[in-house]
Amino acid sequence: MTSAEGNHSSVKMNQTRDGGFPMYEGLSTFERTLARSGDKVSLIAGLELAGKLSPEDAYQQTKGLYKELKDLRKQEKSGWDIN
Repeated sequence: MTSAEGNHSSVKMNQTRDGGFPMYEGLSTFERTLARSGDKVSLIAGLELAGKLSPEDAYQQTKGLYKELKDLRKQEKSGWDIN
């Protein structure tokens, strides 16, 4: 077993039954989506910097992620109990 395989298996052991990670269990849907979106934006930026994605495509994909987050926040905000 290589060290990479060892690291990979230790990550799997920390996953919950549904494939998620314990650090995300207490988060709302919006918070989980926000965390994942940050990862996606990082990947998009990396692809653009590497020349695998045009600046316009990177912008459009990032804009789409932002719109999804905005819509999800709006839905979740409507369910907040405001006194």
